[in-house]
Amino acid sequence: MKKLLYTVCSANHLGYAKTMAASFAAHHPDYTIIIVLIDKIEGRFAIADFLPHRILEIDRLAIPGFSEMATQYSVLELNCAMKPFVAQYLFENEQPDLLLYIDSDTWIFNRFTAIEAAMEYADILITPHFTSPYPDNTQLPTERDVLSSGIYNAGFIAMKKSENTAQFLAWWAMHMKNECYYNFAEGMGVDQVWLNLVPLLFNKVLVFENPGANMAYWNFHERNLSHQNGNIVVNNIFPLLFLHISGYSFNEPDSFSRHQNRFSNNAFPLLTQLLKNYRDLVMQNGHKIYTGLTCAYAIKKKKSLGIMRTINKLLKPLGIKVTDC
Repeated sequence: MKKLLYTVCSANHLGYAKTMAASFAAHHPDYTIIIVLIDKIEGRFAIADFLPHRILEIDRLAIPGFSEMATQYSVLELNCAMKPFVAQYLFENEQPDLLLYIDSDTWIFNRFTAIEAAMEYADILITPHFTSPYPDNTQLPTERDVLSSGIYNAGFIAMKKSENTAQFLAWWAMHMKNECYYNFAEGMGVDQVWLNLVPLLFNKVLVFENPGANMAYWNFHERNLSHQNGNIVVNNIFPLLFLHISGYSFNEPDSFSRHQNRFSNNAFPLLTQLLKNYRDLVMQNGHKIYTGLTCAYAIKKKKSLGIMRTINKLLKPLGIKVTDC
């Protein structure tokens, strides 16, 4: 069986991507790892520094409509929008039997044995943000925040080669052409909110509820880390598969994430130490160099004034942009 892992990021996140790839490869030597750069290399860094993993520049994939999307979206939105298009390209050109997507700001701790076993029966595997209610709805994140941004997390998806998966990717890519932006008032949570519909619209979709997968600030209320026999486990039972380190600032290492205020670091001393260790690894992988690189697709959008601002607000859901003369 041919297995492949990919991530997407701009050049300023390559320190994260390099760290993620190294941690994944340590447990999965049988996978090919591809970093798809939503950016241009242009001699700014050495590709050899990422070997044995591969870097593909997004413009080499010849994605239909990419130029229009690059001018329509912010850098973050563009990165999110590319996920299904890249998956389609990889299935067609690399021919993997199993394809995993994982965000660059992720740290892997164990082999994905349980995920691979689940993919014997599923075509698409997604992970929920949490599986038990928040103890209150006053601190961040709230359950309403999760409803706005998406029930399932788009930072990890497993896909098996099948017609069903191809239909899912075609559907997702269709929406990504002009409906991958942040506007919670309009129900838009970039690529992630669309995953809400996936278990309803497609066959063989598994909602993977293993607490060891995709641990992050949004599910700290239901998951605790501890050491057991030299391993890190979740809730005293499940091996920690991966941490999704979203919103963690290297300049504020004593804060779990800028997106939450439910927990202080005193509540999770092991997690606090792991995050500091993660910061050290990313720094060793060239973060200070990469973080200063500007994305080639960070095109400055001309802001509309007066009536044009109102018109563009109304037209944005349709993917239409009107510029001032």
